[in-house]
Amino acid sequence: MTPGGHATRRNPAAGLRLHGSARRAVRPRAAWRALAGAAVVLLALLGGTGTAQAHDSLESTFPANGATVATMPQAVTLTMSNTPAAIGAEIKVLDAGGTNWAVGAVSVLDNVATQQVKPGAPAGKYTVEWRLVSSDSHPVGTGQNFTFTTKAAASPGAVAGPAQPAQQVSEAAAPPVADSGGIPWSVVGLIGVLVVVVVAMVVVARRRLGQAD
Repeated sequence: MTPGGHATRRNPAAGLRLHGSARRAVRPRAAWRALAGAAVVLLALLGGTGTAQAHDSLESTFPANGATVATMPQAVTLTMSNTPAAIGAEIKVLDAGGTNWAVGAVSVLDNVATQQVKPGAPAGKYTVEWRLVSSDSHPVGTGQNFTFTTKAAASPGAVAGPAQPAQQVSEAAAPPVADSGGIPWSVVGLIGVLVVVVVAMVVVARRRLGQAD
């Protein structure tokens, strides 16, 4: 009632306008909820993919890092946590003057990579520089050098180490592998698919809210 005794009338249209505004306010919130849910799924999948595709690691070497051996072995070996690829592998056996005494291509047997050494390598300290292609197709080993010292030069009867050469790959068939240093293509594809899914979810949510008006 008004002060003059007249009854007030409510405007139904005003209520409808208010109700419609509330619905429109819900639209961005629903879209953001869908986007946040998809982001959580994306992060979980990326975390699992990163763990599964962790690079292989070096477990041991022959000779051992920092070891002193009686004579230069016929070969040096690297034992990895998984089987590396033979193609693209490179191992250098460098003396104090920087001369590379490695000969032939790197051979791989299971998870052991073997590099033969030229006969006549002098006594002294050697640095082994290596680069292998991890089982997840990424290069590993750059900057992970190891050293050893020999008391005598290499001889024909020297021990070759714990593994014998296998899967010999010629140098011509072993082109250098570019270090992508980034996200594997499988992960890139997964991200693309999830982006499409998120967009589709937002579009569907907007259409449903529009039909509800």
